[in-house]
Amino acid sequence: MTSVADNTFDPSSAQRLPQLSTSHLTPGAPVGPDGLHRSPLTPPPTPIISDNGNGEKLTVSAKHLQHHTLQPEFISEYTLGDELGSGGFGFVVSATRKSDHKEVAVKFIFRDKVPVHGWAKDPELGVIPMEVYVLRNVQHPNIISFMNVYQDFKFFYLVMELHGTPWSTSNPLLNKNNNSNANNMPTSMIEAMAAATLNQRNGMTGSNSTSSSTSSNSFTSSSTSSSSSSLSHSGSDNELYVEPPKPALLVRRTSCDLFECIEHHSKFSESQARMIFKQIVECVDYLNSRGICHRDIKDENIVIDNDFRVKLIDFGSAVIIPRPQGKLFDRFYGTINYASPEILKGEKYRAESAEIWSLGILLYTILYGEVPFNDPVQAISGPYISPRVRSSPECLHLLNWMLAKAPERRATIEDVANHPWISGLSLSA
Repeated sequence: MTSVADNTFDPSSAQRLPQLSTSHLTPGAPVGPDGLHRSPLTPPPTPIISDNGNGEKLTVSAKHLQHHTLQPEFISEYTLGDELGSGGFGFVVSATRKSDHKEVAVKFIFRDKVPVHGWAKDPELGVIPMEVYVLRNVQHPNIISFMNVYQDFKFFYLVMELHGTPWSTSNPLLNKNNNSNANNMPTSMIEAMAAATLNQRNGMTGSNSTSSSTSSNSFTSSSTSSSSSSLSHSGSDNELYVEPPKPALLVRRTSCDLFECIEHHSKFSESQARMIFKQIVECVDYLNSRGICHRDIKDENIVIDNDFRVKLIDFGSAVIIPRPQGKLFDRFYGTINYASPEILKGEKYRAESAEIWSLGILLYTILYGEVPFNDPVQAISGPYISPRVRSSPECLHLLNWMLAKAPERRATIEDVANHPWISGLSLSA
C-alpha cells in the first residue's frame, strides 16, 4: 500500500484544550467496595432512548432514520436491523446483506458534524471522512474490516464487518422467547411494519398504506430472526395473518465490546489479559508503521468475541502523523479517563506517546476490572490505585513503563510490542 500521509484534507483545527478544572470530579465518582471512589471504566455513552415528542420512545437511529429515505443502492443491497451504538458524530446499526444474508455493521456519520480536521482526500472517492479513509486503506486481523461506503445529503454510510459476542445478559437476543419488543411498540408502528412486510411479500408498491407508515426503503424490518414467521395462513387463501416483524432500529442490541466483556468476567487471569492486550498492541503497532494514530483507544472501541479475538473500531478521532518530523498537538481528542497527564495539564503533546498512556490505562482495566486513577489530579501527579490482584514482575514493569508521567520516559509502541511480558518471556531470561 502507498503512504497515506499526503492525503489529509486540512488537518488543522478542532477545539483547543480547555483549562481543566478537576476538583469537582472526585465527589461524583462511584464508591467501590473498599470505600474508595471509583470512576467508571468508561463514561456512560450518549443516552440510547429519546422521546419523539408524542410519548413514543425511539432509539437514536430510529429518530434519525424513520423519515429519512436511504440511498437507493444501499437499500437494494442491505436490510437494516438493530442499533449497536450511538455518539455525537453518528450511530451504528446492524444490517443484513441480501445477497448472502451476511450480517454487517453500518455506521451512519453525520456529514455536518465531521470537524474540519476530520476529512481526507481519497483518489477514487474524493473528500471523505478520515475514519472512512483510514479503514479503506488499512488491513489487519485486529482492525475491523472496511466493506463499502455510500453517501447521501445527510450521511456517509460506512459498512464494516460485524464482530463480537453479546456479553450482556439483558441482551434481548439471548432470550429466544422474548417478544416484548413488538408488544411495547406503538400500535401505528406495528401496523406500518406489518403492512410493509405484506407489501414486500406481494410485490406491492405500498401506495395504499396509511400516512403513519414509512416507506419500505427508509425504515425496513430486520430480515434475521423474524422474517421467516412474519406471514402465515389462517385457514383460507383469502385470510392471511400478519405477525408483526421485529421493529427495525427500535431495539438496542448490546455492542459486543470489551467494556461489556470486562463487566461480564469481572477480571481476567494474567494470561487471558496478555492474549487480549497483545492483539491490541499488534494492531496499534501496525497503525504506527503506517503513520496513523487512533487517538481514542479505550474498552468501548474494542469488540471481542467468545474466543477473545479482538478488533479495534471507531476511527473517528484518527490522525495521520507526518513523518519523520512528527507533530505536536494542542487540542484534545478521545476520552478523559484515558487522557495522559500532559493532555490533562493542557500542554502540547505527541499523539504517539499519549496513545501509549491510553494503552496503559486499558491494560490496567483488563487486568483488574477498574480504572487506575480516581480523577485527573491523581492521573497527573499521583500513583495509580494499588491493584488488589497480584501480577507478575514483567507485567508490572510494562504497566509502569506505559504509565510513566513524563512522555519522554514512557515506552514507545515498539517497546511495548517487544516487551518480555507480551512475548511471554521472563525479564531475567
